[in-house]
Amino acid sequence: MPIDYTASESLIKDYRLKPGDKIRQVREERGYSQEQLADIMNINRSTISKIENGKFSVTVDYLVRFSILLDYEFKVIER
Repeated sequence: MPIDYTASESLIKDYRLKPGDKIRQVREERGYSQEQLADIMNINRSTISKIENGKFSVTVDYLVRFSILLDYEFKVIER
């Protein structure tokens, strides 16, 4: 059965939004602006924005950095 490319792209974006939403939530709870967090992480503020909005796939390296800097443990859960 052929895979519907449009549907898979939508699903991928949905999966990118989940960690992005959590990163935004934790960042705001910790009192950081996107600019402040970007400065601490030594990346562009636009990268933070893209991650939080599901437009950029967050890497494991970034997740580790977010975990350390935001004092929050991100976990991979098996289904």
